[in-house]
Amino acid sequence: MQGARTPATRKPGPRELYFTYLLIALAGSGGLLFWTHRIIVEKKRWLTSSEFAEYYGLGQIIPGANLFNTALMLGHRYAGPRGMLAAIGGFVSLSFFIMVGVGVFYQHFGSHPVIARALNGMAAVVIGLLLASSIKLALAMPRTWRPWLFIVLAFGGVGAIRLPLLWVAVPLAIASVWLAWHDDARSGGGRGGGGGGGAGAGASGA
Repeated sequence: MQGARTPATRKPGPRELYFTYLLIALAGSGGLLFWTHRIIVEKKRWLTSSEFAEYYGLGQIIPGANLFNTALMLGHRYAGPRGMLAAIGGFVSLSFFIMVGVGVFYQHFGSHPVIARALNGMAAVVIGLLLASSIKLALAMPRTWRPWLFIVLAFGGVGAIRLPLLWVAVPLAIASVWLAWHDDARSGGGRGGGGGGGAGAGASGA
């Protein structure tokens, strides 16, 4: 299974982080999420699919662009503050000038019928890439009912009921963190109780 693969043991340095995110930014036509997952998870194997989903989910909650936040966390994980600067530098350096150039081009030629039809076709491609990325992230989720319940609640709140993102994301994030903490505390207590029982049995046997 893809999410179970072990990431590469070789840690990338700031230089490799910079050029990797430069490639992601330049190749990100149609959606950066798809290309970030393909390069970081499938090609470089710096993260597993489940780790990428966790990073992306945390980047969604933190203020700011989600993939920008994900790049910061990944850069810090492998190369500290220098890695953070390198990842963000690769993300925005050339893509900034490309974005400005595309904006100027659209301002002058955006009303042309050919450009309008091309943008409609590109929108369909973007939807397909987002759908493919969403399926990959969903497949990385644990095979238990609780993550899928949160997925349904988030989709229903934002997609169906049209609630503001923060109204849905913040309560669900707090609930998921509390449940994870509760599960860890309960499993830790169970292990501790089991160890105590074993010690007691050993003492009584002695």
